[in-house]
Amino acid sequence: MAAVYRYEIPVDDRWHPLQFDGPILHVACRNMHVVEVWVMNAPGPKPTRSFRVYGTGHSLPPDLEYVGTALAPGDQLVWHLFETA
Repeated sequence: MAAVYRYEIPVDDRWHPLQFDGPILHVACRNMHVVEVWVMNAPGPKPTRSFRVYGTGHSLPPDLEYVGTALAPGDQLVWHLFETA
């Protein structure tokens, strides 16, 4: 049976591996230093996927897949979540 899980990705200019196999359901930010992502997971082996947070106006390398955007508390910072292609 599938279930929804929440993962945290720090805003630290690094790639972060996550293991899940389902779709990404939502991206949000309740702490200006962390972007949260909710995903659907099914039982069984899960591939490792890599994610990184970029700020508005930051340079992006090629071959990224856009995941979602989240407003940091206070609406002064906007974070964009990307996955390596």
